[in-house]
Amino acid sequence: MAELFAKDIMHPRVSLYVKDKGDVVVNKLLVNYPALPVVNDDLEVVGIVSEYELLDALKEHRTIHEFSAESIMSCGYAAHSGVCAEPLTISMNAPIEDVAMTFYEKRVSILPVVDDEKKLIGIIARKNIIVAMAEHGFWPQAQFQKRAA
Repeated sequence: MAELFAKDIMHPRVSLYVKDKGDVVVNKLLVNYPALPVVNDDLEVVGIVSEYELLDALKEHRTIHEFSAESIMSCGYAAHSGVCAEPLTISMNAPIEDVAMTFYEKRVSILPVVDDEKKLIGIIARKNIIVAMAEHGFWPQAQFQKRAA
């Protein structure tokens, strides 16, 4: 199997801007990802907004006019909210095994992919790893068909 890296399996930059208002946050989260990274003016990841943060806002009886990406974002793991000193990201040059291990250890739904200057260049969801492994021969075709059946 050819060696795969985060940059090979990521989806190009999909994100929320730190100042996006509630209606924009909700609309952008209607894509195929359960969470999106939040970036500042320099495209640096400053947090993550997931469906859970939207549910928290709903639980707090906040309307879409009462929050922004910045006010509900977390670090992407554990019970942290607000601006993060180091939000969870992964290097574009990380091998797919490291990407998979990060998902497993941190129990996250997406990973923002950053370049050497820590600027967002894409995101990876767990499904991206599974698809890439299947497409690049991780499972022999006969075994993959058997597992998928």
